[in-house]
Amino acid sequence: MKHYACAICLLSGLAACGGGGGGGSGIDPRLARLDIYEAQNLRVLGDPAAGVVGMGETADENIPTTGTMSLTGFATMRVETGSQPIILFGDADLQIDFDTSAAQGAVSSVFGGSSDADIADYTGTIDLQSNAVGQDMPLGYAGALSGGGQTLGFAGVITGVLLGNPASAFAGSDLEAQVDQNGTTRDGTIVIVLEENSR
Repeated sequence: MKHYACAICLLSGLAACGGGGGGGSGIDPRLARLDIYEAQNLRVLGDPAAGVVGMGETADENIPTTGTMSLTGFATMRVETGSQPIILFGDADLQIDFDTSAAQGAVSSVFGGSSDADIADYTGTIDLQSNAVGQDMPLGYAGALSGGGQTLGFAGVITGVLLGNPASAFAGSDLEAQVDQNGTTRDGTIVIVLEENSR
């Protein structure tokens, strides 16, 4: 699970970005979404530093072989641009079909920015797809996001695991992502945390 611990760090990163972007007074509703993401992150992955235990990996005998599972949650992306990395968050969904051993979903409604800029909404989606459902599941991702004067292209493979016994969550990451930022290749990270919709 240590591979997904960076989600906790990324979750705390954007809150420090500050910035307006929402217009008017009151709390930016995008920041309120971070509270929802953080609560889900704690339920699924826990926080060892705070003594919060997350879900264990699904045992082989508890991995479904038939039926479907619909999961929702969030994804967070970090793009290394120097002293001011871009940190993004968005809603994520994944539908797993155990009968066909396939999965598909998307990351959408993305927002974020760097600590020296206002929070911005990003248009576009990152599509998710896999043809090998199970533990150590490769989840391909590809798509482009535009916002805050940035155009970011994502393409790679997340390695993820089913969590809970019975299976009720999924978490994965690509800690060595390559992101196209306005035509320049940057190092990056993408983490996804999902729970079954019924939770």
